Amino acid sequence: MRSWGLRLATGAALLVACACSQGRAPSRTVYTPSRFDYYAFRGAFDGLVEPNYLPFMAHPIVLDGDRYALVFCRWDRERFPLAVHVSVPAIPDGLQDEFDPIAPAAYRAAVEFALDAWERNLEGLVRFQLVERESRADLRIQLLAERAPRPEPSVEVLGRISMDGACRLGDELDSDRFEASFEAHSLLIYLADAHGLLNPDQVGTVALHEVGHALGMRGHSPIRADVMYPMARDNPLVRGPSDLDVNSFVSLYGIPSGTVYLRTAPGEEPERRTRPPSGPPLLAAAPHVDARFGYQLRLPLGWQRLETERGMIAADGLAWDYAATFQVIVRGYATVQEYLDRHEAAHVGSGRLVEDSVLRMAGRPARRLLVAGRAGPMMEELTFIQVGDGRVVVVIADCALRSYAAYRPWFSAVLGSLEIRSLAGRFGPPRAGTP
Repeated sequence: MRSWGLRLATGAALLVACACSQGRAPSRTVYTPSRFDYYAFRGAFDGLVEPNYLPFMAHPIVLDGDRYALVFCRWDRERFPLAVHVSVPAIPDGLQDEFDPIAPAAYRAAVEFALDAWERNLEGLVRFQLVERESRADLRIQLLAERAPRPEPSVEVLGRISMDGACRLGDELDSDRFEASFEAHSLLIYLADAHGLLNPDQVGTVALHEVGHALGMRGHSPIRADVMYPMARDNPLVRGPSDLDVNSFVSLYGIPSGTVYLRTAPGEEPERRTRPPSGPPLLAAAPHVDARFGYQLRLPLGWQRLETERGMIAADGLAWDYAATFQVIVRGYATVQEYLDRHEAAHVGSGRLVEDSVLRMAGRPARRLLVAGRAGPMMEELTFIQVGDGRVVVVIADCALRSYAAYRPWFSAVLGSLEIRSLAGRFGPPRAGTP
């Protein structure tokens, strides 16, 4: 299983570990979320918002012996607005920078901003009400002014939330649903690491992540750009819930609490095989137009698409389990060579350079690299297009090595449909004399 997020950006980060015990967990939970199981589940719930990482939100619940079910649990809608108490930390002098101290209230404000971000991005689907008396709170958020524990040298546990008993199942209503209720009451955020106090923005990112668990998510997103990805604090991609975060929580709250995603047992996961495409490429009738960066193209019919900070990515499959992807990234470089001088080593990595060719694409000078084995048994087709106005369009298409011959005509068809807006504001190749 691979995920888009591992290819979208890099950045230092530390793990936000959560004490997410859930009653008696299965002794060996080996199930890996699969797009095939998701497709089957989606057939029963037409209202799911996509793309999402919904299977990663489910709670593993032991049924009998080693058999278990993955069940969706979340707060009843009638419980909102949730009463939330956020403590004001007492910061010892030994943690403060004497020349630039941080007011304790700034950390509370960062957590309040995180709560507001969930409300705004989910458009009122969840709501919070701040209360001063801890005894009146449905959710208690404690800000602890001490250094986060380090269970491993490279891991600092910046946030904790107890999920033990948060999802409680009652009677089995049918094969697809249990009576269920959800409550997560206590959330802890550490304000310092080995280097000293975190800044309020970093604490706000940790709070965003932990509040997501408090809303009902049991696991973590596999996508690096998401709030619910397990690495936080310094991730430059996380400024608030991503589109996948929003889609996943909207889907979670559109499913009745207690809904069974699937039933399984350790060692029961079936073998699943995919077949590469055959026949001529089939592209969508309407192009995808990105007005932000001035390009358009037609994507393979039925592929899932997601806009990213610098372009878009489409997948034959799902964001977290796919057979092939096609990604467009627009960067601010004057020439292809200038871009490659900076980034070619990262694109090739430990892979094998199979092809390096000069060509024209969308009426502009371009260069193509074909790299095998940089990220496991994968083939990556990288095309760099010089727009002529200070932009370089980077197109990355990838699939398994064994499937490249089948996917290559599809990649070529999508690239052949690419049009780039010239400085005059129209789509297509530049006119004579246009830079």
